[in-house]
Amino acid sequence: MSSVFNVERFKSALTNGGLRPNQFAVQLSFPTYVGDAATAVQKSPFLVNIAELPGQIINPAIVLYRGREVKFAGDRVYAPWTITVLNDSQMSVRNAMEQWMNGMEDLQTKIGRLNPAEYQRNVDIFQLDRNGNVLKSYTLLDAFPVDISPVALDFGANDQISTFTVTWQYQSFATSGGGSNLGSILGAVFN
Repeated sequence: MSSVFNVERFKSALTNGGLRPNQFAVQLSFPTYVGDAATAVQKSPFLVNIAELPGQIINPAIVLYRGREVKFAGDRVYAPWTITVLNDSQMSVRNAMEQWMNGMEDLQTKIGRLNPAEYQRNVDIFQLDRNGNVLKSYTLLDAFPVDISPVALDFGANDQISTFTVTWQYQSFATSGGGSNLGSILGAVFN
């Protein structure tokens, strides 16, 4: 039983010191109708300061047989994805998000784009190691924002930077390991 509590075996099982939740980058992309999307795209890896790797659920398909539940694999469901964004003084990401949502349904006229190809975009999430190398990437396919949170204003909120959250829906996601051409994407962002 003493081998279970061996610190060296534990350290070797936790490869490279473990995965760090603060080592990530999110690369947003925006529909063509969003005015200053280029600035928001460029700043998103720096200003998205809280994110998550997407989850998934396969619901059971339940069939009753002689008084018992028999469970089979059902359909996959993708939970909404949420990020938190730091506001720069130009509110560049927030303004782009508001334009994106306004394009889906205008605030005044309630008219919006009907073709999903016009308002859905892929969003990339990169899990990095402590040296900035991509360990794994997730691409949310056909994503679009469904909720932009309010920005809290407070006279007593000294020494803080304002933030807001964005909740997304997407059709599915694709994953890949590190070592692909993702390095050039992140190199352009971080250099």
